[in-house]
Amino acid sequence: MQNRKVKAKISVRKAKNSDREAVFRFCEKTWSWGDYIQEVWDDWLKDKSGRVFVATINGAPVGISKLSMDKPHEVWLSGARTDPNYRQMGVATAITKKCLKYAQHKGAKVARLVTESDNMAARTVLKKLGFKPITEFVEMTTEKTIMEKSVNSRFAEKSETEALLRYLQNSRVYRKAAGLYTILFHWYSLEKEDLKQFIMQRKAIVHLNSKREIDGLTLIDDAPAREWLENAVQTCYVDGNYIAVTDMMRLLKTHCHRSEKAKIYAFTCNYKPIVKALEKLDFKLSGSTKIVYEKRIG
Repeated sequence: MQNRKVKAKISVRKAKNSDREAVFRFCEKTWSWGDYIQEVWDDWLKDKSGRVFVATINGAPVGISKLSMDKPHEVWLSGARTDPNYRQMGVATAITKKCLKYAQHKGAKVARLVTESDNMAARTVLKKLGFKPITEFVEMTTEKTIMEKSVNSRFAEKSETEALLRYLQNSRVYRKAAGLYTILFHWYSLEKEDLKQFIMQRKAIVHLNSKREIDGLTLIDDAPAREWLENAVQTCYVDGNYIAVTDMMRLLKTHCHRSEKAKIYAFTCNYKPIVKALEKLDFKLSGSTKIVYEKRIG
């Protein structure tokens, strides 16, 4: 049986709605609680800025992957799944190659994805495909959204956009984060337009030093409420030294308390001073480290 499967031809095509049952079946036990594919399948197929690919053997779906055209020059790969009965046969490799070919055709210059640090099988495949790890993020959470006293933090103003860009350009954390921010488990390049949107939506917190200069930045979003239906917010990007981050997180906790948010998901570059500051304020690490991979394709 194994030899017959190894020799089977893998084909990759655009997903169809009729693939639903087969895909849902092999995604049932992705994690102990199941999977989210069933919740997003219809939206994925309707997404005009992306595409879902399905790998088949003898016409039967055995793997999937989602490609999102985030910006004209970059794509994000997610939702990679392989039927447990067809693993280690090149299914993931075949789908990823198809995604990269499609992205190149669309004019993308770079492709990115994320995997867990303990997913050695995925990391081995990514290395063979020429992907390189570019940054590590951790997820930390707290449900202690209480009033905290912050001293030098406030929400950013539109007039500070250029100053914040200069801050990022000289930031060690920004370089360590590969210039990326995340909304849930999807990473994007943090550029001027992104920053402006965060500021205009009152989702950017800054910290000022004794000279009233910006020396810290935290970007937040209510994605957990929108996507997970949780009474929660998340940090998308955190930047600054231990003192700056501690003060900004105190402001965020106070903001959440006043807006009756019950939980904060803190996504941050794996930078020790930031992690220590979050731990001080009762944030706990959740899961393994997330490693973002990148491959230049144009």
